[in-house]
Amino acid sequence: MTKTKLAQPERSNPLWQVLVDELAVIFEGELELVFPAEWNKHYFEWFHSMEKTGFRQELHYSFEELTQALQNPGLVFWFFTVNGQPQILLFGYSSPEEPKKVFYLDTFAVKRRGEGIGNIVMKLLIRWAKTKKFQSIVLDTEIKDEKGFPLQHFYAQHGFETVSIPKKGDIRMKRRL
Repeated sequence: MTKTKLAQPERSNPLWQVLVDELAVIFEGELELVFPAEWNKHYFEWFHSMEKTGFRQELHYSFEELTQALQNPGLVFWFFTVNGQPQILLFGYSSPEEPKKVFYLDTFAVKRRGEGIGNIVMKLLIRWAKTKKFQSIVLDTEIKDEKGFPLQHFYAQHGFETVSIPKKGDIRMKRRL
């Protein structure tokens, strides 16, 4: 596995500190928002540990697939850690397939559920996308994950609308900004 440099211009955006401050109400311990400067085995292991918490095996990325996806423009890729252990993963980028400025939320995972953590992150992500003049956020998800968590309902609560259902159980959603 090789190391790949990651361009992350959003690393210094002050909105991310707002997120850490809001999450500090829920989490105890040493809190850090980690924006990897390079893609390597260590961060792949973190990514994979987060995938295991809420994604079916067929949705898991290989190291090579992620290496390629992390080269997309407008990359936002971070882990929120508590005492050095990842608790939240967010990975997205400017969609190169869209004619308008669209942020594609590729992967969003939270280890602890039912505490409002996902809501805090989603509200701040929407706020961030508006400040960056994105016209929408697009994502692919499922109606429910394999643990029964209502993903479509979660995103709908944040203003996302279903725009297509490419195959049974999978859906594409969009939030206009």
